[in-house]
Amino acid sequence: MTEEARVESNISLDDHVEAQLAEFLNLENPKSFFLFAGAGSGKTRSLVNALKHLAAQYRDRLRLRGRQVAVITYTNAACDEITRRTEYDPLFLVRTIHSFAWLQIQSFNADIREWLRTNLQQEIADITEEEQKGRAGTKASASRQTQIESKQRRLARLDEIKTFTYNPNSDNRERNALNHSEVIKIFSTFLLTKPLMQRLFVEKYPFLLIDESQDTSKALIDALLAVQHAHASRFCLGLIGDTMQRIYPDGKERIETAIPQDWATPEKKLNHRSPRRIVRLINQIRNGADNHKQEPRDDSTDGWVRLFVFPVTVEDKPAMEDGVRSYMAELTGDGDWNDANKCKILTLEHHMAAKRMGFQGLFEALASVDDFRTSFLDGSFAATRFFTHSILPLVNAQERGDKFAATKLVRESSPLLSKDSLKGSEKPIDQLRSAQTAIDSLMGLWVCSLCRQRGVVRHASRREGIGV
Repeated sequence: MTEEARVESNISLDDHVEAQLAEFLNLENPKSFFLFAGAGSGKTRSLVNALKHLAAQYRDRLRLRGRQVAVITYTNAACDEITRRTEYDPLFLVRTIHSFAWLQIQSFNADIREWLRTNLQQEIADITEEEQKGRAGTKASASRQTQIESKQRRLARLDEIKTFTYNPNSDNRERNALNHSEVIKIFSTFLLTKPLMQRLFVEKYPFLLIDESQDTSKALIDALLAVQHAHASRFCLGLIGDTMQRIYPDGKERIETAIPQDWATPEKKLNHRSPRRIVRLINQIRNGADNHKQEPRDDSTDGWVRLFVFPVTVEDKPAMEDGVRSYMAELTGDGDWNDANKCKILTLEHHMAAKRMGFQGLFEALASVDDFRTSFLDGSFAATRFFTHSILPLVNAQERGDKFAATKLVRESSPLLSKDSLKGSEKPIDQLRSAQTAIDSLMGLWVCSLCRQRGVVRHASRREGIGV
């Protein structure tokens, strides 16, 4: 066999998986599946090809009955990528898990109210029991009492709320808003307990594909598995992922063990991304966890792998890493190891990131609270989102003198420039001045915090207004 033929045969190693998926995605005889697809295996390409197959085979039949193919991904960026690669085809509903869940329940206001009533009563009872068992006068006791009071107030207001709201990309601080975890729990509960909703769901989405399924909420995965079992002859559930890449604690642990025996379990084995030595290392690392092994492309390079082990007591870890990069630069003859802009450092764990980036105290304070931990780690925690999505972008806009961006952020987030405030003010210009004063105050706090952090005194940079 020639070298060219050998390379070609290796590159096409997983081509049969595409054909298998096409067989499973059959409107008359659907077969649910779990596709194992490790790092660099091209799972997004397989997902897109599967969607294109469905469009080619069933577009007219699905559209005639108002049906869609649903795709759940973990991030907005992944949604955008799949939507772009399917050319914005309206046959496909591509959403993040929270957005998809809210779309299914948003019109069930009366049912949501009753679910909240039952859930709040149970949470109040649980926390009250904890308080009775705990010590009075402690911080934990004060926190429990605050939670009880907050939940009691929310319970008392339930009947006043006619319509519930939710935004998967917002903090949802309004009185009638649901939080992120509630949306998932409500959707999961409704799927399990409302047979009519199950039938409507299956009729609307005969195919549901879930990317990064190992990080999808355990409650939702369990509910969808129950729906698939009840409607196996007319509903195809396709789970895609790799159990070793599970990141978030509320995901379905060891999801492969929950897959029914009658499901198909195709596997993509070729790693298109990594050099050969990297693939061998990956296989050795996961050898004790499962029997999945990847293969490198025959046309990939050997690459370089070195494992450095240092004692946990090392104080200057950045200097230690600089030494590793210098060693690798000399070993490989590649000077980019010493260029911070070209050498990527992977941080595998949140606590590690907090230590390296200087916010360990903040991390430990929030991650240690059970009610905060999951949302804090997955980026949906309201307090941190307020900083990352409102405060930091505004500060950045001010520092680069971008008046347009600053004005847009304030109009979107501040009650000072809301439509009601501007309409109710006799002099709207006063509202703008108040907003500018608030921005100036924020920038003053920001500069002072930097001064304290760096131990230096510096003057605030030239202020940029918001167009007053």
